[in-house]
Amino acid sequence: SERFSEELLEEWEWSERYPSQPEILRYLQWVSDRLDLRRDIRLGTRVQAAAFDEDRARWEVSTEGGDHLSARYLIPAVGALSRPMVPDLPGLERFAGEWCHSARLPEGGLDLDGKRVAVVGNGATAVQIVPEIAQSAAEVWEFVRHPYHCIPGRNHQLDADDWRDIHDHHDEIWAQARENFLGFPYPDFKGVGDDFAPEERRRMLEEYWLVGGFPFGLSTFADVIVNQETNQMYLDFFGEKIRNTIRNPEAAAVVTPTEPFASKRPPIEHGYYEAFNRPNVHAVDLKASPITEVTESGINAGGTEYPVDVIILATGFDAFTGSLVAMDIRGRGGRSLRDEWADGPRNLLGLMAHGFPNLFMLYCGPFNPAILINAPTLIEQQGDWIAECIAHMDRHGHDAVEPTREAEDAFLDLHEQVAAATVIPGTASWWTGTNVEGKWRRVLSWCGGFPEYRRLCDEAAANGYQSFEMKALAAR
Repeated sequence: SERFSEELLEEWEWSERYPSQPEILRYLQWVSDRLDLRRDIRLGTRVQAAAFDEDRARWEVSTEGGDHLSARYLIPAVGALSRPMVPDLPGLERFAGEWCHSARLPEGGLDLDGKRVAVVGNGATAVQIVPEIAQSAAEVWEFVRHPYHCIPGRNHQLDADDWRDIHDHHDEIWAQARENFLGFPYPDFKGVGDDFAPEERRRMLEEYWLVGGFPFGLSTFADVIVNQETNQMYLDFFGEKIRNTIRNPEAAAVVTPTEPFASKRPPIEHGYYEAFNRPNVHAVDLKASPITEVTESGINAGGTEYPVDVIILATGFDAFTGSLVAMDIRGRGGRSLRDEWADGPRNLLGLMAHGFPNLFMLYCGPFNPAILINAPTLIEQQGDWIAECIAHMDRHGHDAVEPTREAEDAFLDLHEQVAAATVIPGTASWWTGTNVEGKWRRVLSWCGGFPEYRRLCDEAAANGYQSFEMKALAAR
């Protein structure tokens, strides 16, 4: 993430493979101070509305605090996962204990020592939470609906030798990330499953299981998301590993995934499966025993009441569109982004939408490859593209830019063709919008890999932005 500054890249050294939140926060504060960014940042400020003034080609932005700002360009960088989904659980308002969404933990955290805790959900957040709170809570009830494919993270400290090697290969690491299918600096796929004998396939999966992290999926077989047979090999492998880890067969069955591997985000885990071997950690199958109500003292699921003191809703987010439509964004003719996307979102390259000039969606627009791409690699790509587009407009005297409707149609058709070839569309998850009641079902992220996405972006700029309408104001 420091690629824009060689000085920062040389100076900062992370302590471990997966830094914790306090270390990440220290890094962000350090960068802000070193580059004097705080003077251009308003914390604790929520945008309430933004309207495009066609006569002046400017965005007029208002905040909940009553401030009014005017800008030529509006670049929401609100993230693909930032609007929490709080499920409509009957009776939640009468629960006598504490409850919160995992993305809205109280400042200072929760005191869980000796308490009975319910964790509702089993995605990437719950996978991190459960093994931590299991160490101090009296009881932990993990409510599971659609089990995820959790890959061991193998976190470890980084020593002087590690950093010497990293500093010696900065350029190679970044080049590898830009050419990797998912934008990571990992070895690329070894081939397709049929290229290898069964025993060789097994050996490779075991090898990368020990390596840990995303290389298990990124450095093995290229047809994992398009070939059902190859995918089933991974699924069988997960089932075996889980059954060999969790001693209680019933708990193992509850958390063993049945949906295709890589059809939704595979969380990185550190002790999640092992936690179910503790006597105080239990798994509840929500498919067999759905939650019917929350009582004053607990959760009723499948006719059984689970007495708890704290409920943590690790229930995910209204992905991609949630944070964007939460703002009252209005483009040409006062058209509302929320209304325009009522039947499903539309845009070009996940970056810009027809009818909304000078609105660039950075790492948050639907159909950008955020769910399947390393975030810093993609943010760098999109940030550079946006900056160059703005520079192009300045060089040519343009005041407003937006994609054509025809270009949007062509891109969405391509997106649908690519998505349909994968195992993703048939799986219920936030990747397809099925976690939000009433949301249209559609694969929400580009699935064709980072190199192809980068090529599409580069091509759009190299051909003189033919897919876009650019114009100058009548009076400048």
